[in-house]
Amino acid sequence: MDYVYYHFRTDDIHEVWDTGKIEAFLKSTGLFSENSFTSQRPFLSVSLMCVKDHKHWNENDYDAEKTNYIAVVTSDDLYWGIKKDPRIGAVLEGLEELLDTELRDDW
Repeated sequence: MDYVYYHFRTDDIHEVWDTGKIEAFLKSTGLFSENSFTSQRPFLSVSLMCVKDHKHWNENDYDAEKTNYIAVVTSDDLYWGIKKDPRIGAVLEGLEELLDTELRDDW
């Protein structure tokens, strides 16, 4: 399976989103299990982080209160419209609306 990498990030590193609101939205989609924002079919992994630099991060940068970077890995290539699953599209479009920002590709 080929994976595609995307992200959401705040424009300013000091600007943050409320982690609880993001987690509540992700849980409401029904796509993820209780404590993990990774689904297998369709494959979608969403990692919430509060980072010091948008270019240097790891999954240990999770903060229960604030988020300024969200890493997204999926089997859907939204840019080219390949294998576009409506459930993945709904999650990512919902995040765009909640965060008032656009999904960005990582290439």
